[in-house]
Amino acid sequence: MSNFDFGSEDRLVWRFAVVVDKPDYCESLGMRLDPPGAWVDAVVAVARDLRCLRYGRDVRPDRLVWELSVGAEYAVTIGWNGTAGISGFGLCHGLSIDASFCEAAVWVADTAQTELAGYDFVQWPSRGRHLLRPRQIDGTPVWLDPHTDSVVTQIGELCTRATW
Repeated sequence: MSNFDFGSEDRLVWRFAVVVDKPDYCESLGMRLDPPGAWVDAVVAVARDLRCLRYGRDVRPDRLVWELSVGAEYAVTIGWNGTAGISGFGLCHGLSIDASFCEAAVWVADTAQTELAGYDFVQWPSRGRHLLRPRQIDGTPVWLDPHTDSVVTQIGELCTRATW
């Protein structure tokens, strides 16, 4: 578990856009610490995948301002500020600041997929009539075709496989 002193702060917060596959920080509350690397990498991978296999309302991943925050309980909250007709959200599922990239990527992908489908009527990622599912297989975060139980690709690499 990470050890840091929250002092008078209730939460550490980092807000950033993902530009050319890198975080571009807009704001950091709790600047004494870098954001949790595995979580930033997970958000970048999911933002990269948001560029393809999307049906419904247009989502411009480069315009989303993502937010990671960590409270005294060491659980990470993820979300984004709504933009261009896309709803904003923030959600904590109790995963720790020390979660692996694999755990974080699967959870970020699942959360983004659920939020987009639930409020903005966006099917992502979709190969037509059904959505791919984020899963952890052998310690790797992947997109799984639920009808064939076959791995399509790793989370973060979806656009390289978008031509099937």
